[in-house]
Amino acid sequence: MTNTTPSRGRGRPRDPERERQVRESLMQSAHRLLRKKAFRDISIREIAQGAGVNSAMISYHFDGKEGLIIEVIRGQFMQSGPAFLTMSLGDKEPSLETLRDAMARIIRLYIREPWIPRFIVGEVASKPGRMRDLFTDRLASVLGPMLRELLHALQCAGHLRPDLDINLMPISFVSLVAFPFIAGDPFKEIFSFRLDEETSDKWIDHTVKLLLHGVANNAIAE
Repeated sequence: MTNTTPSRGRGRPRDPERERQVRESLMQSAHRLLRKKAFRDISIREIAQGAGVNSAMISYHFDGKEGLIIEVIRGQFMQSGPAFLTMSLGDKEPSLETLRDAMARIIRLYIREPWIPRFIVGEVASKPGRMRDLFTDRLASVLGPMLRELLHALQCAGHLRPDLDINLMPISFVSLVAFPFIAGDPFKEIFSFRLDEETSDKWIDHTVKLLLHGVANNAIAE
């Protein structure tokens, strides 16, 4: 009788726990390197050596270095990013505190991992190619609709002005959250701007007020 079971080739039987450990080791190694060096300066060999595995494992588990880096970023967002990534908006009515929490978590994530916004600008936004495609397919296509769903739910609940274009709101959200981290040192020097763990709460409060209430004095504007 002919064996119709798909073959994985010769070698040891698949060990799911071992494969999980290899994936985790590769992601940790890549993460350590990304906090020190630019993506373009990191080699596959470096990542593999840091993980203590053969470099072929990067292609096997992540379909290449680009796929590995995207998984590292996705992991950071899932662990430290906005709560709406892991909650179902159908469970309860969102409040403005949900939006504030989302902004706060992303800002704090970028403070801890400043390489992420720099990477998005340098390797995704400004360079068409495989990295942009992977980022769009595996991250943006998930994060974007979730943010839009949250904003739409807030508008339907009466927490946001009904005349706001809900398709443009995510752009404003991302701009306010990300720009300080991609503007660079000259911007910080010009405006005496410093954003770190000590000043994060003040900046978060300012950013939330700006997004939700604008800058006009209502008493004067009316």
